[in-house]
Amino acid sequence: IEHHGTYPLPESQLDRFLMRSRIGYPSIESEKEIIRNHSQSDPLQNLKPILDAGDVVALQEEVRHVRVDDALMNYSMKIVERSRTNEHLSLGVSPRGTMMLYRAAQALAFVEGRDYCLPDDFKRLILPVFAHRVVVSTKYVSTLKRTEQAGAILQDIIESTEVPL
Repeated sequence: IEHHGTYPLPESQLDRFLMRSRIGYPSIESEKEIIRNHSQSDPLQNLKPILDAGDVVALQEEVRHVRVDDALMNYSMKIVERSRTNEHLSLGVSPRGTMMLYRAAQALAFVEGRDYCLPDDFKRLILPVFAHRVVVSTKYVSTLKRTEQAGAILQDIIESTEVPL
């Protein structure tokens, strides 16, 4: 009980997070490197900022100028609509979730040096942006862990939705 260290958040609060990423454990070699780096000193003591708040705001403004074709908006809306009508989900993606996918796709394109989005930008981000926003129906029967069920349902939706070319 209370293994997570905090209590699970309600859906309305989870919806405020841009995405959920699973990091997992480091490889054995990476963990050994972590231990070596911490053996002589604390590397956190030497951290220096690389951006200030003004830089972050400027980058956010640049991201807003990344173009998104209407076909990509239609693609994402089909997936959102299917999440809202899927029999295995009792709660689909919210309008906030839809906006977060749009903005995350723009940011991914920007980071990859483009001023336009590709279908893959959306496709790659659907699970990390949507999986924590949907609620799996109690009628859904699966051998997957509860935390993996939403991802499996969304993956089925992604695979059955035609990607614009």
